[in-house]
Amino acid sequence: MTSHVLITGAAGLLGRHVIEEMKTAGFVVRGFDRRRGHADIDWHIGDITDATAVAAAVKDVDAVCHIAAVPNIWSGDGQTIMRVNVLGTYTVLDTAEAAGIRRFVFCSSDSVAGYTVREGQMLPPHYAPVDLEHPLLATDPYAVSKILGEDLARAFALRGMSAIALRTVFVAYPEMAGEIVSRAMDPDNYRGPAVRGPSPAGGGPFHHHIDPRDVARAFRLALEKPMPDGGFERYYLSAQVTLSPEPTLERLRRLHGNAIEIRNPELYSQQPFAPLYDLSHAKDGLGFVAEHQQRHLITDLGRA
Repeated sequence: MTSHVLITGAAGLLGRHVIEEMKTAGFVVRGFDRRRGHADIDWHIGDITDATAVAAAVKDVDAVCHIAAVPNIWSGDGQTIMRVNVLGTYTVLDTAEAAGIRRFVFCSSDSVAGYTVREGQMLPPHYAPVDLEHPLLATDPYAVSKILGEDLARAFALRGMSAIALRTVFVAYPEMAGEIVSRAMDPDNYRGPAVRGPSPAGGGPFHHHIDPRDVARAFRLALEKPMPDGGFERYYLSAQVTLSPEPTLERLRRLHGNAIEIRNPELYSQQPFAPLYDLSHAKDGLGFVAEHQQRHLITDLGRA
């Protein structure tokens, strides 16, 4: 049973939620980041591309939750994103393997599907909902870095580690509420950050989102999931509804006509704002269903 866990990127917006989830569940938590966070845990300070610093951080832990990364394409140029996200992930995996760690949970992104940011010359999906068999159509450096990160995790799994990649959509932190509302007020002209949020409101053309508490729970479930040595799994994570101003099928048809095959129309008839991603894999394989959503931010705005 995993008991000691290292969280990289622990001082960040997501890291603090994962720390709290793990501590509540009884894990002994160690944090690794370029600065010390506020949580009362064992902290190691360094850069994930520094093998010496990472090797010290992974000593005597059972598992790694790897969150540290350049978090989006607006936070660094392509060279920086590739260095931190790809070389950093390799460094963490390599040192973890050398330390005998058997479980690695990677914070991936729905951007691997290639339909998240205009700046990446995004390509529409071939069909919806997008499942794990859908081809990965990433074109921007951040999305490509996440594909490469998953490939690295799979490679180390083939060497004996077990690994899980969590393809989370835009994480709607409490600090992002103002940006979400600002976008909803004028979605066609929104250019964030508009109200001093940590980043623009994200989620791609369909404004996907997920609450950080749900992402943190998914990390815990990924640590607790029984897996054989050499196992590798991927899961899309999203709230059960989008923040889109239009129902999903209406928006798909307006943006792309009838070019995209709808493979599960019942999903969208039951929940018109259901996400583009197939969440059944996470439900069946990880026992994960998102418990929170932020659609009230825009429905309350409509009432106002």
